Amino acid sequence: MNTQPKASSLIKPITPEQIDKVIQLFDEWMADESGYDEETLPELQVAIDPERDLISARRLFDE
Repeated sequence: MNTQPKASSLIKPITPEQIDKVIQLFDEWMADESGYDEETLPELQVAIDPERDLISARRLFDE
């Protein structure tokens, strides 16, 4: 008797509605001229790359 649990995928296909929401979000991001991303990106770079160095992961940002 096989007692192993049935394998199932944790990744579910996305729906057309979810795709539309993602497209809408990207459109909003592209239209944003507030400057928030230009202010925030350097802070993210300073925070993320040292953490990735700790686990020997490839750096996300090239200077």
